[in-house]
Amino acid sequence: MRVALGVVSVLGAVAFLAIGGGKIVSTATFVEQLGLPAALVVVIGLLEVAGALGLLAGLRVRAIGLAASVGLLLLLLGAVGFHVLRGDLVPAGTSALVLLVVAGALTALHVISARTAPGARTPVTEPAREAP
Repeated sequence: MRVALGVVSVLGAVAFLAIGGGKIVSTATFVEQLGLPAALVVVIGLLEVAGALGLLAGLRVRAIGLAASVGLLLLLLGAVGFHVLRGDLVPAGTSALVLLVVAGALTALHVISARTAPGARTPVTEPAREAP
């Protein structure tokens, strides 16, 4: 599980660095494509880059990776919703849809990894008490 989480985290980080960095560097292109204000495009790009860095940091500190994957999942839910409302999910929103799946997979892998990790807390059940 740990290997799968590492591989998907690195691949996801590369993807989010590329797409977020593109929004920061080529803001005008995304403003034209999406019809959003430039400041919002830059903020979205910064959030994607921060999420990518969080995924990489999550390789050392699991809580950071989980937080980053959940943040990216929420961001991509918004992106897919935006494209659905505009009626251009395919083809314009395809990358958002793919990245949503990646963020969902990362979140699921983090949760599963946390539950199966050595030393992970498991619910303790108390023995049933007899009624007096």
